[in-house]
Amino acid sequence: MAILGIDLGTTNSLGAVYRNGKVELIPNRFGSFLTPSVVSVTEDGSVVTGQIAKERLITHPKDTAFSFKKNMGSDQKYNLGGKTFLPEELSGFLVSAIVEDAKEYMGEEIKDVIISVPAYFHDKQRVATKRAGALAGVNVKRIVNEPSAAALASYFDTQNEQLFLVFDFGGGTLDVSIVDCFDTMVDILAVSGDNHLGGDDFDECITEHLLQVFEQQTGVKLQRDAMALQRVRQAAEQAKKELSSATSTQVNLPFIAQGSAGPLHMDVTLTRAEFDRLTVHLIERTTGPVQSALNDAGIAASELGCVLLVGGSTRIPAVQNHVR
Repeated sequence: MAILGIDLGTTNSLGAVYRNGKVELIPNRFGSFLTPSVVSVTEDGSVVTGQIAKERLITHPKDTAFSFKKNMGSDQKYNLGGKTFLPEELSGFLVSAIVEDAKEYMGEEIKDVIISVPAYFHDKQRVATKRAGALAGVNVKRIVNEPSAAALASYFDTQNEQLFLVFDFGGGTLDVSIVDCFDTMVDILAVSGDNHLGGDDFDECITEHLLQVFEQQTGVKLQRDAMALQRVRQAAEQAKKELSSATSTQVNLPFIAQGSAGPLHMDVTLTRAEFDRLTVHLIERTTGPVQSALNDAGIAASELGCVLLVGGSTRIPAVQNHVR
């Protein structure tokens, strides 16, 4: 019976399995490998996860939760649809969805899982992650550090024993680790990072820019409309993704507000140069954790054998250039 590996991410989660001598990513019920780490409670009290929940961020923002991994292991309460949840309970719903998708895809039962967590997670956060698995009805055989998983994956591909710098820049956090990988053994020499820096912050910079431009054009403040604000946030996230490969993108949101003369539409062009200017302070904040990890490990950058870029935010060209 296969053991399911789960990357329980701040922004997106996914599952994978090792069988027939290779790793297979598990597609979810919508055919995508990535499942948004979002949970929502509907009007009838049922819980939905993933893409459906993410869409409800626009229509039912007060009944929908996201980025709750940041509070894993804490007593933070989420009030959704008249019910109260802890972060591990919301994570349990995600684990359950990923397990169910894996069962459907593989045509067999899934009883055991391995879940990856940031290297900086303390015992309480790791226990909460195990509880999320238990709530989903599976046995968490092991909690593995994310940089260890990344280094091992690269090692198995190349068979090169070397020092890795794992630059893991996801939706909610930046984790920098110095990892020594040899003979399938992993030794984490140093860990640094920023628990409050991630792709969400880049989205917020774009969102603020779009709101300012719209207010300058129309005199209307969209911040007061929760549904309109969430539409802008999702458009900002999409614009960020498009600017990873394109030099400009168009943000077009029809009927975003009502003015004295009728409906108002958002139509803003955002270039990569503008995006880089808006987020340069975020890029510069990544320097400290990298230097701190190198200093703690007692090595120079020239001694690194490989730098692994992990996480969706490393797709941003300015991030890649800065790391180089």
